[in-house]
Amino acid sequence: MRNEFRQPDEQNMRQLLHQHPEDLPGLILRLAWLQGLSREEIVALKWAQVDFQERSLFLEDRTVPLEEETAGCLTARFENGGAVSPYVVISDKFREPLRPESVSRIARNALTAGGLPQLQLKDLRRDYFFRQLEQHDWPYAVRVSGLSVSTFQACFAGDTPHKKRSTQAGQQFDEFRLWQVLQKEDSSAAGIALWMSWQMGVQGKELVNLTWDQVDLERGLLHLPERDMLLTNAVRRLLEKVQKVRSPGEDPHVLLSPQSRRPMDLARLSKVVQTALIRGGLENITLRDIRAAGGQREDDQTLLEWTRAHGSITRRDVMALLNLSDTAAYLRLRRLVGRRELEQVGKKYYLPGTVVPEEKQWEVISAYLQEAGFAYCQDVAELLHVGKRKTAGILRRMVKDGRLLQFEKRYYLAKQPGQKQIQ
Repeated sequence: MRNEFRQPDEQNMRQLLHQHPEDLPGLILRLAWLQGLSREEIVALKWAQVDFQERSLFLEDRTVPLEEETAGCLTARFENGGAVSPYVVISDKFREPLRPESVSRIARNALTAGGLPQLQLKDLRRDYFFRQLEQHDWPYAVRVSGLSVSTFQACFAGDTPHKKRSTQAGQQFDEFRLWQVLQKEDSSAAGIALWMSWQMGVQGKELVNLTWDQVDLERGLLHLPERDMLLTNAVRRLLEKVQKVRSPGEDPHVLLSPQSRRPMDLARLSKVVQTALIRGGLENITLRDIRAAGGQREDDQTLLEWTRAHGSITRRDVMALLNLSDTAAYLRLRRLVGRRELEQVGKKYYLPGTVVPEEKQWEVISAYLQEAGFAYCQDVAELLHVGKRKTAGILRRMVKDGRLLQFEKRYYLAKQPGQKQIQ
């Protein structure tokens, strides 16, 4: 690929940009060389897509970190004309958005005047990709390039094997990021594959072989060779959306290439899914990982349903329900607490909102006592929504650390300045 385009000399480019610190040619060159934007993206860029505080450009298909030098140029341009047009790149004379041909002409004139007549905007953009490969790794470069995995690897195949390992190697599965990817992909082939893998556990070969005669939208069923499965609401909605736009006589396979409208093979589907995941910041996740996470999610639902039915759940309950070790059960519960799907009080776990969490118990108890004067153990148990035995332990600790006073079976706030002594 390096032999197929003219590579800019970094020193000459830096010198040229120094000659154009804040003008229109300097802005166009920076957006191409320092940010990797195409000519069409430069023309379409709006101020609403520039976040000076986060130092980012929010493009349609990616987020690009904003180089300090570009940020400085953009800041100066915004201060002098940001209120004139919503577009970033506008004519200095007419104060209107430029046509793509005009952007190319301005860049070409600046490059020629700077002693670099052989270069074009596309050369500057490609050099940006090479620098990302050298400074980071290929998944990162794909994410900021806007190219698909297959296109990027085809263009830069000779450069990808020896680059750095991903800075996110070993990253944990992030359901929120996956959800963001799913929302963006919607009913695309990647979106349907991800939804069906995550929520239904459908395997890759089953996905590429799936035809519409296996899909029963009316009954909400998926007929696979060895089993029938219920369609989830999300998958059903997406399949209905795809079916509505099918052309008469089109290939019966569900997952088709958007360009050729031919069935995808497993390799092509993997590339499409990988592109979507990398752009969403999940470069180390595969369809297999997503299926596994979906199975874990089913186990989580089992635990939450048990908690809903019994009021609480313990580590021993999890060990029995999922046949896990003590440590594995503890980690599963802690993960649910971290996602705020459970709250821990002592050794028991509850659904959010059904109990007062430990960090708020004193606040709730003290507020009650300030108003009521005193409370019995049963009163506090009902207040915290936990058992009487558990409540007794909580009150005992608060008496021991001096926050409460106990008189027979009554509990009072410890004496505060201006408060009368308990008789």
